[in-house]
Amino acid sequence: MPKERWLRIFASRIRGQFSKREADDELNYEIKEHLRSLTDRFVRQGMSPDAAELAARREFGGITQLRENHRDARSLPFIENCLRDLLFGLRLLRKKFAFSLIAISVLALGIGANTAVYSVAKGVVFAPLPFPQPDRLVLIFEAERGTEFQPGRRNLISVRPGVFQDWRDQLRSFETIAAVHDLRATILDGDHASVSYGYRVGEGFFETLGVPARLGRNFNAADYAADGGPIIVLAHRLWRERYNADPSIIGRDIVLDGAAHRVIGIMPPAFLPTALGNDPQFFIPLRWQPTSKYSFVQWGYVVYARLKHGVTLAQAQSEISVLSPHMRAAHPGDFEGDAIVAPLDAYLFGSHERLFALLLAAVGLVLVIACANVANLLLARALERQREFAVRSALGASRVAILRQMLAESLVIAIAGGLLGAALSPLLTRPALLLLPASNLPRLDQVRIDPGVLAFTMLISILAGLLFGVVPAIRAGRGDLSQTLRAGGRGSSQAKTERHLSDALMIAEIAFSLVLLVGAGLLTQAFLKLLHTDPGFRPEQSVAIRLSIPTYRYGIHEEGARNLSRQLLYQRLDESVRSLAGVQVAGLTLKGPLRQIWNPDDLNIDGRPPIMRNGTPMMITRWGIPNHGEVSYQTVSPGYFAALAIPLVRGRFFDDRDRPDAPITAVINQAMARKFFPAEDPIGRRIAVDRGASVLPRMTIVGIAGDAWLDGMGQPALPEVFTAMAQMPSADAWIVARSRAGADSIGNALQKAVHDIDPEIGIVETVTMSSAVGDSLWRERFSALLVGLFAGLAALIAAAGLYAVISHAVERRTQEMGVRLALGANSAQIAQTVLAHGFRVTAFGIAAGAVLTLAAARLLARQAYPMSDLPWMFAAVAGFLSILTLLACWVPLRRALAVDPVTALRSE
Repeated sequence: MPKERWLRIFASRIRGQFSKREADDELNYEIKEHLRSLTDRFVRQGMSPDAAELAARREFGGITQLRENHRDARSLPFIENCLRDLLFGLRLLRKKFAFSLIAISVLALGIGANTAVYSVAKGVVFAPLPFPQPDRLVLIFEAERGTEFQPGRRNLISVRPGVFQDWRDQLRSFETIAAVHDLRATILDGDHASVSYGYRVGEGFFETLGVPARLGRNFNAADYAADGGPIIVLAHRLWRERYNADPSIIGRDIVLDGAAHRVIGIMPPAFLPTALGNDPQFFIPLRWQPTSKYSFVQWGYVVYARLKHGVTLAQAQSEISVLSPHMRAAHPGDFEGDAIVAPLDAYLFGSHERLFALLLAAVGLVLVIACANVANLLLARALERQREFAVRSALGASRVAILRQMLAESLVIAIAGGLLGAALSPLLTRPALLLLPASNLPRLDQVRIDPGVLAFTMLISILAGLLFGVVPAIRAGRGDLSQTLRAGGRGSSQAKTERHLSDALMIAEIAFSLVLLVGAGLLTQAFLKLLHTDPGFRPEQSVAIRLSIPTYRYGIHEEGARNLSRQLLYQRLDESVRSLAGVQVAGLTLKGPLRQIWNPDDLNIDGRPPIMRNGTPMMITRWGIPNHGEVSYQTVSPGYFAALAIPLVRGRFFDDRDRPDAPITAVINQAMARKFFPAEDPIGRRIAVDRGASVLPRMTIVGIAGDAWLDGMGQPALPEVFTAMAQMPSADAWIVARSRAGADSIGNALQKAVHDIDPEIGIVETVTMSSAVGDSLWRERFSALLVGLFAGLAALIAAAGLYAVISHAVERRTQEMGVRLALGANSAQIAQTVLAHGFRVTAFGIAAGAVLTLAAARLLARQAYPMSDLPWMFAAVAGFLSILTLLACWVPLRRALAVDPVTALRSE
C-alpha cells in the first residue's frame, strides 16, 4: 500500500476517536482502501479486474462481520466513552450515597489539609521574590575562613565599607553591586512621634533589585553627591498607613529625626527586601563620607548584588574566593577572613524550609492514609460487584472497559473530594495563619488560595484518584468468570486475594499513622520540656518596652565616650519608671531579653599572653591587643537583674557606686566564668572588650550573675559581659519592669512615663516577658500542634478504615458464623475470630510502623530534633492504636454475635 494511503488510514483512526460519524466514515474508507490494495495486487498477477475484485473480497473476509467486530471499539470514540463512564460513575455514587459521602469526606480532609499547608508554604517560602529574575540576586558577606553558606544559618558577618569598595572595584561577576545600612528613625507629625525602620541605600540599590518606583522616582547619581539635599523614598505600607495613600505626598517634606526630607518616590507594594531583619518603611541615600568610605572599622553593611547573565553562583563564589587572599595581603590586620555569596531567597527563607518540609511531609502522609482508606472502600465495593463484572464480561464487555469504568468512578470521587477540599482549605488556612507570628515569618500577608494553589489541589486530586483507584480497578478485571458466576464470589480464591490486599492497605494506614503519632508525640514532648524548663529568669509579671532614642536630640553615640546627655536621659527614665505605682522593680538594658542576637565582641583579659600557634602570636585585634575569645556585651542599669529575677552567684550587682566618674565595672555570667576562668576567681580581674569601632575602657569584674536563656528558649547561655548604663550609655535601650499586679497593668503607664519625659522618644515594641517566651518557642509550638492535628486526623481515618475492613469481613462471613453457631461454636470463639483479624492487622501495622519510625527518627535527629523519648513514645502510641483497634472491632463483633443460626442455615 502506498505511503500516502497508510498516512491517511492512520489519520483516520486518530480523527475517529473524536466523532462517532467520522468513526463510521473512516472505517468504511479504511475497508475500501484495503480492498483496492488487494484488487491491484491480483490485477498485477494477471487477473481480470472483475476476477481480481472477487478474489480480494474472498481473501479480505466478510465486510459486515468485520464492521460488527469493530463496532464496540470504534462506534463510540474515546472521549464519548470516558464521558459515558463518568456519568455512569456519578449514577452509581448517587445510588450508594453513604459510601460516596464517606469516601469523598475522607479524601476532602486529606486534600484540604494539603492545600492549606501548601498555600502557607508557597506564600512564605516557595513563592519567588517580587523582583525581575530573582535567581540572579545574591547577598555578599564577610566570613571566617572555611565558612560555607548553609540556608537557614544566620552566622554570616556584615560588611565594612573598605571591604565593599574593594569588591565593587575588582569583582567582575556582578552586573550591579550596592551596599545598604539599616537605621531606625523617628518620624514626627505634629506632636505624634513614631519609630520606623529604613535603609540607607547605596548607589545602584534599586537598579540591583530591578524595581522602579510606583510613584515619583528612585534615586539617581546626582542624589548621591555629598552636597545633595535630604530626600526620601517611602515604602508602600508607610505611605498607605501613615499618609492614607495620598499621591500628593510626592514633593512634600516629612520630618525624619528632626530634619525635613523631601519625598521623591513611592515604592510598589511587593517591594520587600528583608535581609536585615526588618521590612524597611523608607529609603534615604547612603552618602559616603571621606572618613568612612574606606573604613575597616565600621560594621553593619549588607551588600546586594545581581549576577551577570550567564554567570553562575559557583563562578561568582570562586572569583571572590580568589580575590580574598589578595585583599588579606593588601590589608593586613584589617581583612583576615573570606567572603560568602549567598542566594537572596535562600538567605531570607532558608531557616523556614525545614519547618515547612516537616509539615508537608506530615500532611502528605495524611493524604496517603486517606487514599489507602478510599482504596480499601473501593476494593470492598469491587468485591461486592464481582458478580456484576462477571455478568458484564459474559455479555461481551472487555477487561479494558471494566478497568476504564472503575478508574472513572475513582476519578469522580477524587474530583469531588478535591472540590470539597478546595472549599475547606480557606477554613483550614486561617487557623494556621493565626498560629504563625508575623514578626518571625515574612510574607504571611501574601498567603492566599490563588490559581496556582487551586491547580495544585486539582493535580493532587487526580493523582490521588489514580493512586487509590488503579489497584481496585485492576483487581476488578481479573478472576475466574465461571467460578464467580457459580459461587457469587463467596469463598473463592479471588475473594481471599482481595481480603489480603485489603489487609495490606490497612497495615499501611496503621504504619503511617503510627509514624505521625510518634513524631507528634516527640515534638510535643520537646515543646513542653522547653516550656517548663527554668530559663534562668522569671518572666511572670514582667514587661519590656523597646525605646528608640532620637540621635539628633541626644547626640550620636560612640562606644567608650561619656555621653552626658544620654546618661542624664537614662537616669531620668530609670527614676521615673521605678516611681510608678504598681512597679515593683525596673531597669534598663541595651538588648531586650529573648530579642537579642548573638553578635560577639572580642575579649582581652589583663595578664594573659597572646594565644600562640606554631610559636607565633595569633588572634591579635587591629588595636594590637590579644584576643582571648568572644563574648556578648551589653549595658544595664542596677535594677535590670532584679526586674528579671536573675540571681547573684558571687560578688555584687551594680549600684550607686558605679557612677559616671567612677572606675568602669563589669558583671559577667556563669557561662563566661566557666569558659575563661575555669580554675580561678574572676572577681577583681580586669578585662577589655573590642567592639570593632573601638576598644572599651578597661573594666573590673565585680560580680557573677546566674545563667539565663536571654538569646532564646533552649539556647545555651553564652559568655556575657554587663556594664553599668550610667558609665557606658547605649545608643538605644529597653525598659524591663516587674509589676506587683501583673504585666498587662503597667504597659500603658510605662509608655506614658517615657513620653512625659520626651514625646519624641519612640516606642518600638511593648511585650510581656511571658509572651516573649511563647514567641521564642513559636516554631516548636507550631510544628507540635500542626503535626499533632495531622496525626490525630490520620489516626481517625485509620480507625474508620479498620472498622470498615472488619465490618465488611464480618458481613461477608455472616453465613459462615451462623453455621458455626448452629454447629455449637460459642460467642467467645466468634469474638476471637473477629478480634484476631483486627489485632493481626494492627500488629503487622505496628511492626511496619516501627521500621518506618526508625527511619524517620534518623531524619529528625539530623535536623536536631530530640530522640531520647522515642522508646516510651513508641510504646504509648502502639498501646493507643491497640485501643483504637478494640473500639473499631466492637460494633462488627456485636453484629457477628447477633447472627441468627436458623436464618444463616436457610440462606446457605
